[in-house]
Amino acid sequence: MAELVFPDGFLWGAATAAHQVEGDNDGSDWWDWERRPGTPCVDRSDLACDHYRRYPEDVALLASLGLNAYRYSVEWARVEPEAGRFDEGQLDHYRAVTDAVVAAGMTPVVTLNHFSLPRWAAARGGWLWSETPARLARYAERVVRALGDRVTWWCTINEPGSVAFGGYVGALNFPPGRTDLRSWERATAGLIEGHRLALLAVRSASPTARAGMTHQLLEWASDARGRPFVEWMRRRNEDVFLEAAADDDFVGVQTYTRVTVRFNPVAATALRLALRVPPLAARVLPPVVRRAAASPTPPLPPGARRTQMGYELRPEALAATVRRVARLLPGKDILVTEHGIATADDADRIAFIDAGLRALHAEIAAGAPVRGYIHWSALDNFEWAYGYRMQFGLVAVDRATQARTVRPSARHLGAIARANRLPDA
Repeated sequence: MAELVFPDGFLWGAATAAHQVEGDNDGSDWWDWERRPGTPCVDRSDLACDHYRRYPEDVALLASLGLNAYRYSVEWARVEPEAGRFDEGQLDHYRAVTDAVVAAGMTPVVTLNHFSLPRWAAARGGWLWSETPARLARYAERVVRALGDRVTWWCTINEPGSVAFGGYVGALNFPPGRTDLRSWERATAGLIEGHRLALLAVRSASPTARAGMTHQLLEWASDARGRPFVEWMRRRNEDVFLEAAADDDFVGVQTYTRVTVRFNPVAATALRLALRVPPLAARVLPPVVRRAAASPTPPLPPGARRTQMGYELRPEALAATVRRVARLLPGKDILVTEHGIATADDADRIAFIDAGLRALHAEIAAGAPVRGYIHWSALDNFEWAYGYRMQFGLVAVDRATQARTVRPSARHLGAIARANRLPDA
């Protein structure tokens, strides 16, 4: 049986995010959001996976599987609990985490801002506050200088499109839960400026490091009636951030599914007219967007299956987004920073990994400069508003005992990583 060989030096890893796994992140806006009446959060993060204390065993476990990279985040709310006051003890903690990753033989891929904000920044308006971008850059420089040359891959902001959409116009599943088009636009501008300044801060503090954003990208499908809406959404939620990544050292691609958009003739005509008149679009489109985002069961093609998240089970969507990035930003290095599935059936996860990697390898063979594949997620964790119901982990976590159980999919991905190749089906 033929094998698909990946490039030399390819990164193979798994990912976490601080608020989702560390526990007791009680200085962040997400901690407050989970407790605010009327939000869609079904659980509170509380102790999460206790990764803040258990990171040595978790890092050792990932390395033992054969992975050579670990993507994790530094929590801004911990490092800067009050505006302008940096906690050296917390910086020491993240130095220790990074030292453990390096000592285990893995490459650290560190995210500076993964969704959550310090409470003090959120209270001033979050991404609508004009000073948030500069405050992020100041924090980024402190972190990069603290971790020094241990880290060569930095992600400035995780999925800025998700932050702007979810918190400022979307399904109200992110703080602060605003619902207007103008806030979406302002938050988008703030996130882009935050990335720009954080990128400069990383380069100032560590000139040899590589830095970029990570982007949530979808494979979009539509009929002719739905295409204008798809183009409008992709432009506002994806392309504006990809254009802002033109000077980045790499593009982080995070893809989970395909979204199919269909409108009946009357709705399609109304939307097409609204898109031509900005004041009308500002009134008509936000509720349309919110209804679409809030739908737990978006339309699927015939015969398609859903994941626990309600997504179409479509691992090959990754190839479509990598192909698009390679076309829009030719020559730019691409790092798959998230790709995974929420499922109670680990056989589905193994099949998802294999199908996604086969499709990804075809893009590499066609010339896409992909430098690595990082799976989401290392551990079953707190999946934001969805709580602990979604099983994304290569490693299961018992909520009562915090015991870790390695799933077969973890060993399967580890074997691929060790060999740097995938048997062709």
